[in-house]
Amino acid sequence: MKKNSSKFLLNLVAPIVALVTISCAPPIKTITGPDGTPHKLVSCNGIEACYEWAAQACGGKYQIINTSNQVSTLGKNVSSTTDLLVRCEKTPTAEGVVR
Repeated sequence: MKKNSSKFLLNLVAPIVALVTISCAPPIKTITGPDGTPHKLVSCNGIEACYEWAAQACGGKYQIINTSNQVSTLGKNVSSTTDLLVRCEKTPTAEGVVR
C-alpha cells in the first residue's frame, strides 16, 4: 500500500513542481546573436506565449532568428518548452532617436 501511495503522490506533486518552476523562471535572457548583436532568448511553454514575451521584451516589433522545442517526461507527465531567439527591431522614439 505504501508503494502505491508514494507513486500517487509523485504523480500529483510532479506537475505542480514543474508548473511552479516554469512560472518562476525568468523567460527572457539577453545573449549575443550569431551576427554579434544583442538578441533575446525567450523560453516558454507554448509558441503563443513566446510571441507575447518577445513583443514585451522588445517593446514591439522583432525578427525571429530561430525556434526550438524540447519535450520531457516524468513518469506519465509530459511537458514541453519552446525557445524563441529574436532580434528586436530598432524603432524611432518620439524624439526621432533610434533605439
